[in-house]
Parts: sequence; C-alpha cells; structure tokens
Amino acid sequence: MVATVLRIRFRVLGNTLTRSPMQLVGFIFGVLGALWMLLLAGVGLFFIGTLDFDVARAAVTAGGAVLTLGWVIGPVFAAGIDTTLDPAKLAPFPMTTRQMMVAITAGGLTGVPGIATSLGALLTFLVWLREPVAAIAALVCVPLGVLICVVASRAVAALAGGLGGGRRTRELIGLIGFAVLIFASPLLVGILNGVRAATDQGMQVQSIVDGVAWTPIGAAWAVPGDLAAGAWLPAVVRFVIAAATLCVLWLLWNRSLAASVVAPPARSAARRRSGSLGWFGVMPSSPVGATWARSLTSWTRDMRYIKQLLLIPFAPVLILLYSQWNLSSPFFALSGLLVGFFAGILAYTDVSYDGTAFATVMQTGIRGRDDRLGRMLGAATVSVPLVVLADLVTLGIAARWDLLPAVLGASLGLTLVGLGVSAVSSAFLVIPTPAPGDSPFKRVPGSSFAMFLTFFACWVLVAVLSLPAVIPALIAAFGGSAVAGWIALAVGPVLGVVVFAIGIVVGGRRFDAGAPALLAQLRTYQGA
Repeated sequence: MVATVLRIRFRVLGNTLTRSPMQLVGFIFGVLGALWMLLLAGVGLFFIGTLDFDVARAAVTAGGAVLTLGWVIGPVFAAGIDTTLDPAKLAPFPMTTRQMMVAITAGGLTGVPGIATSLGALLTFLVWLREPVAAIAALVCVPLGVLICVVASRAVAALAGGLGGGRRTRELIGLIGFAVLIFASPLLVGILNGVRAATDQGMQVQSIVDGVAWTPIGAAWAVPGDLAAGAWLPAVVRFVIAAATLCVLWLLWNRSLAASVVAPPARSAARRRSGSLGWFGVMPSSPVGATWARSLTSWTRDMRYIKQLLLIPFAPVLILLYSQWNLSSPFFALSGLLVGFFAGILAYTDVSYDGTAFATVMQTGIRGRDDRLGRMLGAATVSVPLVVLADLVTLGIAARWDLLPAVLGASLGLTLVGLGVSAVSSAFLVIPTPAPGDSPFKRVPGSSFAMFLTFFACWVLVAVLSLPAVIPALIAAFGGSAVAGWIALAVGPVLGVVVFAIGIVVGGRRFDAGAPALLAQLRTYQGA
C-alpha cells in the first residue's frame, strides 16, 4: 500500500508540474538549488575532514543541529510543506494510521528537500573516513538524524494544523503553532547574538557545541564523533536521547493524525443571532460596500488572513533582536516603517484566498474598480490602525517622540503604497494557498519559487515608490532634522493616496480584462 501511495504521489506531482509552467520552472530551480547546496556541503565537508578532529567533530554536530532546526522552522519561511500526501487525502484509503505515517515519511524523504538532506547527511562520511569507528556509527546515526528531521517537520505541521475538533478549534491551534514558529526565528537570532557575545568574552565555541550535542536537535549527529574520541558513555546517552526524540515525535504525530483524520469532526453547537448581518449591516449597500464588508470579514475572522497580521509585531521584535536590545537605537524607533511596509503588501494576492468561490464574485458582474476598492479598503481598515498603534508603541518604548511625524508619515505612506501595488498585483496573478481550515503549512510543489518571485517583485516596487516619504524620515532619524520629519508627514500620506488611487484604476482595468483567466488559474490549484 505504501508503494502504491508513493506511485500516486509522483503521478500527482508530474501532473501538477505539467499543467503549470511556472510551477515547473520553480521545481527545476529548486532542484538546481539543492544540487548547488550539496556541492557546497560536499566541498566543505571534504576540507573539514582534513582539519583537526575536534574541529571536524564540532562542525558536523553544529551542522546537523542547524539542519534539524531548518526542517522544523523552514516551512514558515519556505511557504510550507509539500502536502501532495495530505492526511485528509489519504484518509479514504484502506490504511492504518501507522501505514499513513510511513507513507508520508517516505514521501518526505523522496521529495527534493528529503533527497538533498539524505545526500548531504551521507556526505558526512567524508569527515569520518579516517575514523572507522565513527564511520560505522554513522551508518545508524545518519539515518536516525534524517528521520528526526522529516518526522519533526511533519509532527509540528500536524500539531499546528490542530488536534481534531471543529474547524475553529483547528484554526486556532494552527494560528498558535504558526505564531510560535514565526517568532522562533527572532528567538534564534537572539540566541546567536548571545553566542557571539559569549565568544567575544572568551567562551570557547567547542563548549557551546558540546551543549547543543545534548539536545534533541544535535544528539544524533554527535554520536559518531564521541565514539571516535573514545567517549563511549556520552555516545550511548546521546544515542538514547536521539532515539527517544524520534519516538516522542512519532507518538505526537500519531496522536494528532488520529485526532484530526480518524476521529469524526466535532460539530459546532454555537448559536447564531438571527438577523445579524455583521459588517454587511454596517457598510454601504453598494458594490464597494459589499466587497468592503466581505473583505473586512475575512481579515477579522479568517485565520489565513489573521496569520499574516502576525508580521506586524514580528517586525519590531526582529529589529530589536538585531540591534541587541538597544531601545535607544534609531533602527528600533524606525521599526514602524517596516510594519507599514509589511502591512501594505499583505494583500498582494488577495484573490488567491477566494479559491474557486471567486466564480461567485464574477457572477455578480461587479466592476473591477469597485472590487479593487472594496478589497483594499477592507485591508486598510485593519492595517492602518495597527500601523499607527505600532508606531506609537515603538516610539513610546524608545522615548523618541520627536520622530513621531517622520515615522507616522513614512509608515502610512508605505502602507498605502503597498495597498496600491496589491490592488494591481492581485488582479494579475494568483498563487496556491491553503483552503479555509487547512494546515497553515500547505503548499503545492514548485509554488514556493513563484510566491517568492512575486513577493520580491512587489517588495521592490513598494520600496522604490515609497522613497520620497522614506528618505526624509531617515534624514530625520539619523540626521536630527525636525524639518525632514514634517516633510515625511506631509509627503507620505499624500503619496500613498495617489499610488493607492492609481492602483485601484489600473488594477480595476486589469480585473475587468483578466478575471476569467484568474478563475481558470484558481481552478488548476483546486485539490492540489
């Protein structure tokens, strides 16, 4: 059965890539990138093998720990895990939960990341060639380390997808899991800064790596080096830690799958007040008002939209960690600009979240300009107050109220410019996105490249168009010019409104001409 499922997996992958040239290009770039990384890893490990044994041992342990962390937190920044073998799709097959897990694990190992990880891990034998004992131990520990990577990523994704129950429960658990993982990145940056500071103060890197070797992410990779060094007792203990880690991850994954796939979904018993129209009862009874209400409902209730809003508090935290907790730094005071930048660009593929329900929007006969304006007003109703709040909080913490005009003007300009760009970009293209209630880690093979390319293009466009507002803000922060701050406050909102209006007009025209093509593209992603 597992072999049959894998054959189906590769057939689905082939069909998916065949029907979408962009996804095929992305897949090819992913393969080329993996080959390039393997080449670098091979050359690096070869030369590491010629160095002192303690250095080589520490390098393999640290590299293995980073690899494991990458599998756990990577889905957040690499647009998710390949869910061609999605548990919900495998549920109708006559498979036990254990067989399903074996099939999904095999699918993870046979994907591009899994093959690259396996080959990269096997390259560690270049380090252990001169140590027969370590090479023999690596025959067991390297597969164990690779399995921990794959199972950890699947277990975390399954846990973040919810432990069963109703859709709202699963989405809430998924949102919490996504928040934990997205803030793991600045936490990791903080840890690295702490390690750098400790190293500057004389602490040996070797002692830090030794500590990592006792953790679940580094234990399996440290065992061969321990045996080669004659440290038999630490090697045995670390092997037990690694084996126990794999067992615990497997049990957690099994439990989450049994709860979300095997158990019947819980029915909601919530009572709804009759006659309540929500935002539709507040907004004007017009095409723009109806679209505004629908968009605002999505931004306030759909976990896929709410998940994106986590980038708003993420930006100041990341800058704070990179500045090593320097609250008086101009960089932290200007973090509101980064908040505005993210807040404006979040709707860059808003139509994608409609899915095939976009056909209903087309059936209404709404004009493109009204659709663009309603969607962007919905996004602005949520993002603009959050940007202003972030500006006030960060400036209050930094005690730099003199920069309020500069930060407020530039951040609002960035937000409105981003919304204007999003009004155009979301009328030109769509990307594969999770369906309502799906795991936040879902992606389609090859879609990561398309998403990255699109997002990067929008980033560059927003950054360039916002320069007239951003430059005076930077002059005010780093040059101490109060006049420049007031110029930023005057230019930013005006520039933002102009770009916003142009985006609505241009995006509306494109929507009128290309809406059927958008729907056709969305249909190709259905069930992917």
